[in-house]
Amino acid sequence: MVNTDIPDVGIEIPQITQVAFVVRDIEDGMERFGSILGIGPWEVYRFEPPRLSETTYRGEPHDYSMVLALGEVAGTMIELIEPLEGENIYTDHLEEHGEGLHHVACFAFEDTEAVVERFEETGMGVLQSGNFAGVRYWYFDTRDRLNGVIFETATNLEAMPDPDRTYPE
Repeated sequence: MVNTDIPDVGIEIPQITQVAFVVRDIEDGMERFGSILGIGPWEVYRFEPPRLSETTYRGEPHDYSMVLALGEVAGTMIELIEPLEGENIYTDHLEEHGEGLHHVACFAFEDTEAVVERFEETGMGVLQSGNFAGVRYWYFDTRDRLNGVIFETATNLEAMPDPDRTYPE
């Protein structure tokens, strides 16, 4: 049986840049993913004002913050996210599912704005967005169509500042 409720977004994904997990404790997450999967070192960032701005949640301006850690495996970025303050899609995930796979992302689009428009046009609107030091990001509501997984994209990654710290130090 063919599912006719699947919209044709009409974009080509050049690569999956990132696979991300929500964790309750970033230190514990880095330790577990490092020990079991050999990921590390981690670059750790605090996403909070003033570097984090223009934040939205479910279509409305909304304040939130998080700490995240970035590592790499075979050319794919692995991200761990611990929500800090404010309601957001990470706290939603923890409440509904606990820790685990949250989203996949592609940061390699030539026209990111057009990708955002296409997802919105096909009914998979922006769940959450923001601007971190000039890096704009969008999470799309793909959960019902991708088995609970959210899709993210971002632009201007060259503006990403140096990490707040590395782990292990």
